[in-house]
Amino acid sequence: MIKILIGLTSLLFIIIGMLHVFWAFGGRWGVNSALPTKDDSNLPVLRPSMVGTLFIGLLCFFASVLLLVQIDLMVVLKSSPLSKWLCIAGGIVFLLRAIGEGKYVGFFKKIKHTRFAKQDTAFYSPLCVWISLIFLLASLQ
Repeated sequence: MIKILIGLTSLLFIIIGMLHVFWAFGGRWGVNSALPTKDDSNLPVLRPSMVGTLFIGLLCFFASVLLLVQIDLMVVLKSSPLSKWLCIAGGIVFLLRAIGEGKYVGFFKKIKHTRFAKQDTAFYSPLCVWISLIFLLASLQ
């Protein structure tokens, strides 16, 4: 059962990575809900570059492969102490993302009424907790 959950999370990373590639090449679907905005406007707090967005997509694809390696579903790559520690690091990173930086993202953000903030509370931060748990479970495999 745990391997199925890890595999589904790996698939989720592929979908998220594809979405970032879509955004990097000018796609607009969902982008208004994906970036935190300033308190009283629709201006995004940050404007990620094409390269930065592609890099995040690449990290998502890497995370997908890492999870599959850790549960021995990759024929070419085998799990190792390195893959275990990378899963632990991934779990910590996503847990920190769920907690947030204090102002715009995470469960403890101060700005809570923007479109992004509502999506973050309802979906993004809980998803980050889920991903964190999956990475930590994968590290035990």
